[in-house]
Amino acid sequence: MAERDCSLQLQEQVQRQLQSGAGEGLDIAGGASRTGFNLAVGENPLSLAEHAGVIDYQPDELMLKVRSGTSLASLEKLLAAEGQGFAADIPRPGAGSTIGGAVATGWDGPARVFGLSLRDVVIGCRMLNGRGEIVNFGGQVMKNVAGYDLSRLQVGALGTLGVLLDVTLRLWPQPEYSLTRSFVASVDDLPQWWQKTRLLRPLISGACHCGDRLYLRLSGRRAAVVPLLDSLGGEDSDFDWCAVRDLRHRFFSAEQLACVYLPRAMPFEPRSGTAMVDWEGARVWVADGDHGALQRQAAELGGFVRILRGRVLAAAGGGEDWHRRIKRAFDPEGLFNRDLYRTHFGGAEV
Repeated sequence: MAERDCSLQLQEQVQRQLQSGAGEGLDIAGGASRTGFNLAVGENPLSLAEHAGVIDYQPDELMLKVRSGTSLASLEKLLAAEGQGFAADIPRPGAGSTIGGAVATGWDGPARVFGLSLRDVVIGCRMLNGRGEIVNFGGQVMKNVAGYDLSRLQVGALGTLGVLLDVTLRLWPQPEYSLTRSFVASVDDLPQWWQKTRLLRPLISGACHCGDRLYLRLSGRRAAVVPLLDSLGGEDSDFDWCAVRDLRHRFFSAEQLACVYLPRAMPFEPRSGTAMVDWEGARVWVADGDHGALQRQAAELGGFVRILRGRVLAAAGGGEDWHRRIKRAFDPEGLFNRDLYRTHFGGAEV
């Protein structure tokens, strides 16, 4: 994989923008694999595409430190050679998907509810803030300093707090064996299934309901997985979990796409649109639904909605003020990703 440290060049570009006094912002760009999901890059890009390469990889310590422009595909290949993988189920929507883009969006794949989130596995980071300063947060071990974990704050911030230069991640061994079974199941059957899947932990690594089928994935030691199959029943399936993880499944091609997050095992059926149920019911994808109605329905159940395609709604619950205070601390001039900050966090100004 290409190795290049562009930290100083990126810092100079940010400092020039601040000194120009033009008042224009910078739009952080990477592999452009997520731009089709309400994450389009603006007209004044700050590209991290060449800022790539592994800084430190310690297989024995299950730790990886890497520059943000490094492709996920190359990292997966590197880790697989050591029988390892990311300790989170990280989506890779396209060939150009980068680790920086993954952290910025904060998306998690189907295995999230049975393991760790991306936010859980970020140990530390180095970033360029809105003052043109390079700062470090966290470290290279799971326990570092007391206080606020500012490295994890970057997960899902959409680059609105600064330019992520490199990130340190926790790893874990790949499972020895993985198998998927499918079952005929209606939406009404799901609450009973979620009771059954709880008994399959820690071997279950995916539970997705699509159409009239429920798909369950088991991962772990072969000697532990195989004895469960007779009692579990169902049929062997080649269900493409990567297509769901990477939002490449045909379901995600809808013009309107939303993701509803709910308390686990909460019964939920959208009042409009088509649903795909993930995470034992804690995440429900909805295609071509009414986003406003979804937001109200989710709020009634203690959940919330993320819009991936279509008009983004104002955040419910009045969280704009704390978003604004965090933004001001990291980026006082409101330099980075202004459009994303306004549309996704309700921030008209810093």
